[in-house]
Amino acid sequence: MTLDELLNQGWSDHADKTEAVAGRLEEGADLVVDDGGAARFLGLANHAIGDHLHARARAAALCERVVKQLGAAAGSGTYVQLAVARRLAGDDAGADAAQAATGDGDPAIGVRVGLLVAQGRLHAGEWTEAEGLYRAGILAADGLDEGHGAERAAAVVSNTVASELLELSRRTPAQDALMVDAAEVSARYWGRIGTWVNEERGDYLKSSVAHAVGDHPAARAHAERGLATIAAADGEEPVDEAFLHLARATACRDAGDAEAQAASLATARGLADAFEDDGLKAWFAEELAKAL
Repeated sequence: MTLDELLNQGWSDHADKTEAVAGRLEEGADLVVDDGGAARFLGLANHAIGDHLHARARAAALCERVVKQLGAAAGSGTYVQLAVARRLAGDDAGADAAQAATGDGDPAIGVRVGLLVAQGRLHAGEWTEAEGLYRAGILAADGLDEGHGAERAAAVVSNTVASELLELSRRTPAQDALMVDAAEVSARYWGRIGTWVNEERGDYLKSSVAHAVGDHPAARAHAERGLATIAAADGEEPVDEAFLHLARATACRDAGDAEAQAASLATARGLADAFEDDGLKAWFAEELAKAL
């Protein structure tokens, strides 16, 4: 097995077969031979072992092992993930040392670590700590010049924060506010570093979030903006388009616009008829039920 195969299979299985993925990572650590591979490997280890198994010390131990194995080949990407592992395991001094080991003094390094730690706290259900770290990280990221090295972390972690909050069956007013803010921040940062696909997916998230907080006009506007982005790009994203039409249908239903709801439902169903993946079909069926 190659490192790519190990990581791809790990991301595919990590939610449902977490212990098996953890074991494969521990057995396959010798496949890591460079900084790029190490950063990806440690990222999965932190998420699967630390976030899903809630075994922070175990995740940190595996990260330590890989960094030691790389020696001088370890670079900033690896040390960022090591710092995250150590911070989440309660080793603040070790985390500081890992950040310092990047050697370039780039302030974006600390921002990346802080945002990834916030994400880890979120996965552990530590909402108060996660929100504080997240908001501090975004404030710091916004204070850096455009093009800084923490933009991707800001985009990805913000998307995760908004999406995780969206999945909660009950939210506090503070969590609603955080969800709305995170969706906006994610779209803003993906707008800097992403493509039109990231843009329309950002509008899908913002539409879902707006619906969740009862802002139905905004939910419709975001869904229609996402659909317009796909049309303007002359691209092929039938899955995204189907779900955007479902989001639009839901917003139209809530606004009492039955004609527009029916039109979007018909378009969404037509696109979904071509879906072949069973998991995708099941997800569409769930979302369709919400739009009826």
